[in-house]
Amino acid sequence: MSSNSTNVAPVNLSVMRIAGDDRVKFVHNYCTADIKKLPAGEYCEAFFLNHKGKTLCHGFVIAREMDLLVVSTTQSPDELLSGLERYLISSDVQLSNVTPLWKTSFVFGSGSEEAFGSCEIQVPNQNQVYNPGFRLVLPVELAGSGFLVLDPAEGDSQLAEMLIEKGATEVSEADLHRQRVVEQTPWCDLEITEQCLPQEFRRDAKAISFTKGCYLGQETVARLDALGHVNRYFVGFEVLEGTVAVGDTLKNDGKKVGLVTSMAEGADGNTIGLGFMRVEFTTPGNEVQLESAKLKIRA
Repeated sequence: MSSNSTNVAPVNLSVMRIAGDDRVKFVHNYCTADIKKLPAGEYCEAFFLNHKGKTLCHGFVIAREMDLLVVSTTQSPDELLSGLERYLISSDVQLSNVTPLWKTSFVFGSGSEEAFGSCEIQVPNQNQVYNPGFRLVLPVELAGSGFLVLDPAEGDSQLAEMLIEKGATEVSEADLHRQRVVEQTPWCDLEITEQCLPQEFRRDAKAISFTKGCYLGQETVARLDALGHVNRYFVGFEVLEGTVAVGDTLKNDGKKVGLVTSMAEGADGNTIGLGFMRVEFTTPGNEVQLESAKLKIRA
């Protein structure tokens, strides 16, 4: 796997379809992004929150002429769908899990645009969706920057296979996991859970509108914005001494200061990870002495 080539990784994502005349207004009222300003052929990043302002889900909302698709790294969309269904009441909205209808892959590396060109695929600009036929290609941060590809599961040709035939390198989901830890990209069920607040991920400019008006969980988001910051942030770190493992609570002077959510081997054979740390410990380059290890916060 090389950042100087084109890498293609299969990735298991959830895809939800939201249809009906009231779909835009409905999704707008239950996520952090301004869906009313999203034209067909574009997408945006968004958090879906519960009534306490905690993160039920995170994903990319794709606007099409007849529906909206929500693509997420969560392994099951059931919690989000059941959470939204309770608010349907009399709205003309249909919610469905269409994950089995799609085959999803992530393409990354500096040669990606050239590789797409060899397959006569137009590389979309940021927030735009290339949609020839039923295929979807959009530039997203899934394991660092790259391109998310959605192909119909029953289609005759899969773009991932075409890219590999043209010389792209097929990498495993394990390789993709390592890449996302290197690039410090949070995923649902691992980092983004119902214990988290959206601002902990420092993606406000990309995923949160502070001008769209009311939505579920908005009061908590607005209050935190007014206060200035949350108590902890999502961070990447390198292990300098000792050992830590996924699920470990990190302590400094007997006090809980963090939590480990993901681990991987870095490019130099070093041990790196993702997790949460109290705000005062999250300055890039900061070395944190813990009871079981010494960590360095990555930029």
